[in-house]
Amino acid sequence: MPRSLTATPLDEAFLDLRAVSVLSVHLDVRVTGHVDTVRLADALATAAGRHPMARARPAPEAPWSFRAGWVLDGVLGVAVTDSVDDARERLQSELPDDRAVSVVVARDDGGDWILFRFHHAAIDGRGAVRFVATVIDAYAGRELPDDGPHLDRGRDLRRLAGARGLRDVSARAAKIASDAVGRAGITRIAGDGGEDGPHHAFATRRLEPGVVAALRERKPEGSTLNDVLLAAHLRTVLRWNRRHGGCVGRSVSVMMPVDLRGRDDDVVANLASYVAVVVPVGELDDPAAALAAVSAQTRAVKEQGSAGWIVDVLGALPVPRGLKRVSPRLLPLVEGLFVESTILSNLGPVSFGDLGDAGPVREVRFSPPNLSPRMAVTLGVAGHDDGLTLTWRSLRRQVGARGVDAFAEEFLAALHER
Repeated sequence: MPRSLTATPLDEAFLDLRAVSVLSVHLDVRVTGHVDTVRLADALATAAGRHPMARARPAPEAPWSFRAGWVLDGVLGVAVTDSVDDARERLQSELPDDRAVSVVVARDDGGDWILFRFHHAAIDGRGAVRFVATVIDAYAGRELPDDGPHLDRGRDLRRLAGARGLRDVSARAAKIASDAVGRAGITRIAGDGGEDGPHHAFATRRLEPGVVAALRERKPEGSTLNDVLLAAHLRTVLRWNRRHGGCVGRSVSVMMPVDLRGRDDDVVANLASYVAVVVPVGELDDPAAALAAVSAQTRAVKEQGSAGWIVDVLGALPVPRGLKRVSPRLLPLVEGLFVESTILSNLGPVSFGDLGDAGPVREVRFSPPNLSPRMAVTLGVAGHDDGLTLTWRSLRRQVGARGVDAFAEEFLAALHER
């Protein structure tokens, strides 16, 4: 008998965004050898047994119902291809049947790729890493760690991040109001004419350990490496638009995911809140001023716990699902107040074991989805072997493959500018 599960308000928000976006979380793992697909399929089944959201698909729902749900009855399979770039673009550009997880092995003489696609409504970036780690350990025959918290407890948003009192409510309301004011006249990433093809195009760059160490060394006290990346990303949007004759507004904003999990709640699910970092254009011409503006905002988010705003807002009023499902189509009316210029999602250090005979993991790539048709480019960051791998994803019809590659080069120039 298939197991059913009630969707959280956060799950519902992403389920409804399907109307306007392809909500694929992209995670690639490359090994030094060749993957046994039968063994990988067994490992996927083992991991899905321990992490039920990997088997999730949206349950049928009536327009008058007040909560969406999941049915946990999916079966994970493995497809095989010999063209990694084409496979990545096709895999991340579609969500057939709303399966929570899809997997493709791309054969390569330099080492096979295992390409994962996760539906963001079911599993976020950290959940994806946790699931892939279980797959890799199961494939290699290692003893698997504890399953983590019970799924219902691990997905209890009120427990994890609900407002604890008037102080929390005030801080969160102030953050929402400040962001709305800051977004007035927001800058949108200019298109380059785009091109036909799969919905998404990708570009990847690697920051080697020495480069990362130098960035850490030169950042001012009180700023994080993530702040450095955020500031460079915001400045890239401005530089890109100026080079391409795009409109430059009063501010540029980046959506930054914030993990709602507790330190011990390593559950595979969708538990990513989002906060805005909004910087006036006048502060983005100078690298130091841009970094100071970003650092001040990210510090305030951490100190005030304002990332929990999404729990309070989404769970505030019972609204029939029929109304919720049409709400994303109203985004063009309000996106100036609620939709950022872009996203930067940083997984932090990602450490996987080896895959037995298939060898150690030599590369990890990650990118977040474009949550709105107005977010032409997003950036994902994954730490591996003391370096950073950066992957940009674009909406191909707005910014094509050559364009997103040029955007990546623009970012590197902004990152190293003093």
